[in-house]
Amino acid sequence: MTVESAPKAQTGHERPGIKPVSLWARVASWPAARALLAVVVLFAISPLIAPGSVSATAMSSMLPFAALTAVVAVGQTLVIQQGGLDLSVPGAITLGALIVAKFGGPDQLGLGAAIVVAILVPAAFGLVSGLVIAFFGLPPLVVTIASNALMVGTVQAVSGGYGGQVVASLAGFSISRWLGIPVLVVIATIVVLVVHVVLKALRAGRRFELVGANPRAASIIGLRTNGYVVAAYTLSALLAAACGVLLAGLLRSPTLTAGDAYLLPSIAAVVLGGTALTGGKGSVIGTALGALFLGQLGQLVQTFTQTTAAQNIIQAVIIAVGIVVQLKLGGNTSRLKAMVHRRKTPAHPTALNEESS
Repeated sequence: MTVESAPKAQTGHERPGIKPVSLWARVASWPAARALLAVVVLFAISPLIAPGSVSATAMSSMLPFAALTAVVAVGQTLVIQQGGLDLSVPGAITLGALIVAKFGGPDQLGLGAAIVVAILVPAAFGLVSGLVIAFFGLPPLVVTIASNALMVGTVQAVSGGYGGQVVASLAGFSISRWLGIPVLVVIATIVVLVVHVVLKALRAGRRFELVGANPRAASIIGLRTNGYVVAAYTLSALLAAACGVLLAGLLRSPTLTAGDAYLLPSIAAVVLGGTALTGGKGSVIGTALGALFLGQLGQLVQTFTQTTAAQNIIQAVIIAVGIVVQLKLGGNTSRLKAMVHRRKTPAHPTALNEESS
């Protein structure tokens, strides 16, 4: 018996060769592709369940709110890429909406100055949160909850119990259209594309993802990791405040709890879009598709049933399933290929089992 034939005699079989990864497996491994597939399937079945959910009127009412969710979720994506979570989103949205509504009149700051203040003040809270998290090592959940409480307290102190009403020019802008497309959708698309290009095409964006994926390695090669963490929380608060300004124009008279409805959707959109909660690489395009999925899902459920409890249960179940699927497939092509070929590949006894027999 030759030396080459010895392993065959001991094991009785040859190890199967590695098969090339198929095109569909490569595409399915992209988080944005899976989010797009979910959106396509949802819109395909919507007319079968509730025909009115895909009408022109329904789309006109759904898309602006989905766009606002996308803007907030992009900021949340940046934070989650750094291994954190921003729970101060409601306070930032509400504070931005309050400032522009209360001080945007001609006898106050004026609309332009009020918009600047409405964006910069919540961004300052985000900056402080980032500094505390980065340099003092406190948990992001604790810090952002405290930041949210401070912004809510500021809202209560400034508002006096009344949210105010935005000027007509901002209200008209928020409901306007550009080439037939709601202007809020155009703004959200610009935000998503700009952030996507920065993260994927520029050196600063690639470093940002590296810091989130492996802060220790990034620190070893000389990157200042704290700066990227601070930038993530600052930009998240800034985008949330911008959402508050646009939401105020859309609602005209924003309430003092206007931002509460955007916390969980902003996180769900990120996870549905394929960004890992452990940090690292993410997909803002996937996040935007996740926001669109949530917007259409909410509208579909509302068309199907008017019971609030049923709406919440159905949406929660579908979102949970979507998140589990994204997390299950969120690895790489080898995991997807293994899931497909799990039943096709015959089970072979190991050398240890053969020796024991």
